[in-house]
Amino acid sequence: MEGPMRMSDVLTNSQPHNNYNTLNNEENSSGSPNESGFMVNKRAMYEPGAVMVCSQKRACCVVTLGFVAIIAVALIVAFTKPGCPEATYTGEPLPGQSIRPTSSPPTTPPTATNGELFPWTSVRLPTHVRPLHYDLSLHPNLTSRYVKGELTIKLTAIEETQQIVIHGHDLNVTSYKLHNKYEKPIGISKFLEYPAHQQLYLKLDEILRRGSNYTLRLSYEFTLKEGLEGFYLSSYKTANGEKRYIATTHFEPTAARAAFPCFDEPQLKAKFHLSIYREPHQFTLFNMPLQTSVKAEDSDLILDQFQESVEMSTYLVAFVVCDYDHVTNKTSNNVSVSVYAPPMMISQASYALRMATQILDFYESFFGVPYPLPKQDLIAIPDFGAGAMENWGLITYRETALMFDPNHTSSRAQQRVTVVIAHELAHQWFGNLVTMAWWSDLWLNEGFASFMENLGTGVAEPGWAMQEQFIVEKMQPALSLDALLASHPISTPVDDPAQIESIFDTISYKKGASIIGMLESFIGQDMLKAGLRLYLEAHRYGNAATDDLWEALTRILKKSGHNLDIKGIMDTWTLQAGFPLISVGLEDGLVTASQARFLVCEENVTDPNEPLNSTLGYKWHVPLTYVTSANPKNETMHWMNLTDVEFEVGKEVKWIKFNVGQRGFYRVTYDEGGWDALIHVLQTEPHTLSPADRASLLDDAFTLVKAGTINATVALNLSLYLKRESLYIPWHTALNHLFSWVQLLFNYSAHTLMLEYIHTLILPHYERVGWMDTGTHIERLLRSEILMAAVECGNIQAIEEAQKRFAAWRNKNESIPPNLRSVVYKTGVRYGTEEDWRHCWQVYNTSSIPSEKSLMLKAMAQTRDPWLMQQYLEYTLDGSKIRPQDVMIVLSEVSQNPGGRLSAWRMVRQHWTQISQLFGHGSFTIGAIIKAVTSPFTSAFDLGEVESFFSNVDVGPGERALAQALETIRLHIQWHEHNLDDVTQWLHQQLSQPEGRDE
Repeated sequence: MEGPMRMSDVLTNSQPHNNYNTLNNEENSSGSPNESGFMVNKRAMYEPGAVMVCSQKRACCVVTLGFVAIIAVALIVAFTKPGCPEATYTGEPLPGQSIRPTSSPPTTPPTATNGELFPWTSVRLPTHVRPLHYDLSLHPNLTSRYVKGELTIKLTAIEETQQIVIHGHDLNVTSYKLHNKYEKPIGISKFLEYPAHQQLYLKLDEILRRGSNYTLRLSYEFTLKEGLEGFYLSSYKTANGEKRYIATTHFEPTAARAAFPCFDEPQLKAKFHLSIYREPHQFTLFNMPLQTSVKAEDSDLILDQFQESVEMSTYLVAFVVCDYDHVTNKTSNNVSVSVYAPPMMISQASYALRMATQILDFYESFFGVPYPLPKQDLIAIPDFGAGAMENWGLITYRETALMFDPNHTSSRAQQRVTVVIAHELAHQWFGNLVTMAWWSDLWLNEGFASFMENLGTGVAEPGWAMQEQFIVEKMQPALSLDALLASHPISTPVDDPAQIESIFDTISYKKGASIIGMLESFIGQDMLKAGLRLYLEAHRYGNAATDDLWEALTRILKKSGHNLDIKGIMDTWTLQAGFPLISVGLEDGLVTASQARFLVCEENVTDPNEPLNSTLGYKWHVPLTYVTSANPKNETMHWMNLTDVEFEVGKEVKWIKFNVGQRGFYRVTYDEGGWDALIHVLQTEPHTLSPADRASLLDDAFTLVKAGTINATVALNLSLYLKRESLYIPWHTALNHLFSWVQLLFNYSAHTLMLEYIHTLILPHYERVGWMDTGTHIERLLRSEILMAAVECGNIQAIEEAQKRFAAWRNKNESIPPNLRSVVYKTGVRYGTEEDWRHCWQVYNTSSIPSEKSLMLKAMAQTRDPWLMQQYLEYTLDGSKIRPQDVMIVLSEVSQNPGGRLSAWRMVRQHWTQISQLFGHGSFTIGAIIKAVTSPFTSAFDLGEVESFFSNVDVGPGERALAQALETIRLHIQWHEHNLDDVTQWLHQQLSQPEGRDE
């Protein structure tokens, strides 16, 4: 899955905007929680005047009885076997399954819907049986929303058992039958449902024999709901405004059970056959091609039957009922590739078709394994929670992640389309052909797809510098999150659906991609490619764990005469959270380097259930790379194998820069002389270092200031060189950090000074890039960011130019070049009237260009009208106005508006119940919303507000995101304590110099 639209997607990947916020102390309206009866009684026992009297004899009796009771309980536990033998799993964990429990056992026995005790207590299914084949027949009515299902599952018994436990969620099972391989019926004496674990239990009249096959037949029904998971209803409007419904699926990670009873765990793969009824004007899609299509008996309906699938996990099953148009092409290996979209959008599908065809060809060559299905469909879904989903042979996408119109879509949006396509196609091998054994190793899916997306995009669009962009799109966001104590290891134990949802995050995706990139940097792409091929061949159509990958790579390296312990090295990066800060010194040609875990926040507060200590001691195998003044183009590597190191580089070396190209997942700090020497290099001969190294220094310096490791003046002195910086990668890094400081300083006098300083840095580049939408892809990305930064800094000429273009667009229908639209729309609304806002709202509701609709959503959040702001926020509660998939975008953008920060926070607090119901208890969107509305908070008062509200709220899968949000607020408070005075003084001194201010 390409991943949810997160806070980082909305802010980091867009132009810097509104990164400063109003700080306005608000009365805390939350009262103290009511004391329980227990607490009242306990207090009474110890308050003055409370008397407790107990005689010595009575005390001895009580103690004696207590010991007797303890001994009796111990004997019962020792000699009593656990539960019913066929209903309690006591064997070894499945491959990839965590031994450490990740959720507390139920405080009360699990109770079925009929009031009986539910015999199976684990959230995981037992291993007694496994599926071989599903035959699924569905009859969905998109008008009545009633769905009738008939399901046949062929099973095999792995061990003797007298029970079957499968998943089912919100399904009304109307009949169930079991037969042996001779079609002889087997009685089912009990059928129970346990909604808390989304499980169904069948008690059998006879024992299933090990190695024998059986057939389970179920009939069921459910309601097709408008949502973002399971088998759900979505809709679009035609060119003439008619509303059309489609039915679609999203099953990852645990929602297949909401569409049909199944063994909904990734290691329980099976083959699937689908039959589905539809109206004559509709058509259906499945993972596999259509086999037959016939008129149903006694009905005007059509029955579509599809070819049987290959073995795959339930979360990869997909089917769609719609009335779209499509475009088709074929790969060099004759795989049919099609893109489906609503009729009025199909003209925007040709680019995605071309990219998908090229990238699919590249992956077949790169992986050395042919794409195993006869077709690959890509379809745009109007309501879609994630960016996209890699269903095998039928990839579903947000419209913004698939549609591209060269006359309307910006270079940034075009890049997102290509990257998401490359990501999902990589999953056809990593995730689909070979699937992680359990969700604990989700990173094997998402980290590799995130790594491959840059390679695939770079092949399809070679001029986009995707390898250079890797550090700002993957490495830097991952380093930022992983520096929090509330981070988690890449491989992390999870069990229940809420926990699984919580790890679809930057760590699994971007840190996963980053450590694969680091691995590639020290073994080489050829070795990596060979190891991946061996891994895919060994586990095709099956499941694997992280160690299986390390084993394949180790075998390849040994064949080539290399004796690297890949598992030993990589375990230090996957099994413990965080990364090292390498502290280096250089004196008389001798380098000393030490490592220690880097944490940005000094206050150690995090999720109490998260292990705080690593069995590896927070030491890493670090491939320490560097270049020196003696030979700045010659990269050298020195291993830090869980240790500190010393080595000679020559007394003639004046400066040394570590972590070449920021390809290592670590940060570096230098002694005072080391920083001074590197600052001098940047200010005098910046191109001595590569763009990636310049970006790396900026990223490290500003982050180290945040942690209080170095003085703020180091980062500010370093940033002075930006007046001479002309390339995108360093500027993108710098603007993210500089505007984060603007936000932190909003409530202080240094806020305007900071904006003025940034303006001195960008002014020569603003004049250089101009307002013509020309140049290379990378130059267009840079122009968009520089122009937006100029507006943020109050550049009068930039604001007036944007307003002029906005007025011409609104009043004369003059087209705005695609890469200027974001800054023009946002500026036009920010400095415009209510009528300007209303015009954008009308465009949002009538445009058939997904990228244009997305820009409108972000632009409307820029209003400074409090009434419009409040109305806009209320629209997020009405799915007919703003689709649920876009609520997080609106909340995030409004939260970054100085006038909207408190409004967004109040709205989320006031309507929390409705919001949590809208996205479901198992949705990753909950965590994203928490981060979005709290990200601008910078004071102790804000921290108290957030802690107070969420202390009495069940955030479900947002628990880890909440911990990260609270830690981030503490970090902002810490930043003020460490840096406010130094930053203010430095800005005053710098801007008081004649060359420091703009004339």
